[in-house]
Amino acid sequence: MQAAYTLVNEATLDRLVASAPDELGAALEALEAGGAPTVYLDKLWDGLHFLLTGASASSPIAGDPLSEAVVGVHVFEAEDYVGCTEHGELPAVVAALEAIDLPSVLTGADFASFAAADLYPRIWSGDAAALRAELAEAFVGLLEVHRAAQAGGQHVVVSIL
Repeated sequence: MQAAYTLVNEATLDRLVASAPDELGAALEALEAGGAPTVYLDKLWDGLHFLLTGASASSPIAGDPLSEAVVGVHVFEAEDYVGCTEHGELPAVVAALEAIDLPSVLTGADFASFAAADLYPRIWSGDAAALRAELAEAFVGLLEVHRAAQAGGQHVVVSIL
């Protein structure tokens, strides 16, 4: 499973909201294939959520902009996980991400606690330096996609397929 963050305009978001739950994943894949700006966090979405919030992405924290940065503010009814953050909600998300002292957060990461929380994808007993580097790269991608959506007047659709 990988997380994808796709930037969409209002009309596209409206079409996605109106999609049947069993068609939403295919609609998102078609958007990505058609060139919609998309950032992939690959398999690190759950670990990044845990790094930022102390909780698994399977237990999103309503009203927490760091949790919402990873999983979105709103959840679609769909067969796969699909969420979104609307443009008006992006300032709080971007501000929360920009306030993170990433080097300090990464230095304090205890990967034994990641493993104990049974986070996807169960890689947390690997090389700590490599895991920190992967999480740092994922964080930068997450921040950049939210900044781009905010600057471009777009919404962010999150899919974990």
